[in-house]
Amino acid sequence: MLYATMPFVAQYGWSMESLIHGARSLGYPSVAHGMFPGGEAGLIDAYLTEQRNQFAQLAKEKYISGDLRNLSMNERVEILTSLRLDMNKPYIQKWPEALAIMARPSNVAMSLKHLGDIADDIWYYAGDRSPDMNWYTKRASLAAVYSTADLYMTKDSSPNYAETERFLKRRLDEAAWVGSSARQRGGRF
Repeated sequence: MLYATMPFVAQYGWSMESLIHGARSLGYPSVAHGMFPGGEAGLIDAYLTEQRNQFAQLAKEKYISGDLRNLSMNERVEILTSLRLDMNKPYIQKWPEALAIMARPSNVAMSLKHLGDIADDIWYYAGDRSPDMNWYTKRASLAAVYSTADLYMTKDSSPNYAETERFLKRRLDEAAWVGSSARQRGGRF
């Protein structure tokens, strides 16, 4: 049902209307939208879960092909973060609506879980296996960078979102600088 609904998101947004059209396109009655008990938040949840699965496959392919092997950790994180942001491009015109739905108090836990999963997946596929306190710091920093780049992308009108790429690079460079400065000072800001 998710795959049947997604083509309608561009026209109807992250809405019950999209879910109803998706159900009808499969020959189900319009009440089949109940397959997403959270309504539009359920649709977004299913979309993000599916995107996570697709990202894992794409990241593995990049690693196997050798695209990531000889790069620094920072370069891998940048490439993988950009790859994950690119996955939202088909729905970017309606993405502010999804972000607003995810910001509702009843959806914050789901939103934070997905954001944490995105940051964790990027670090994992970049090769980070650190078992120390840096594990949390890296993921929290990347979650902040990712979420701001995600929001920035919704207003980016540059060709192929080039401004978002530059914004992402600056934010990642800043996060790396803060991290290295903290380490040089004995872990304190």
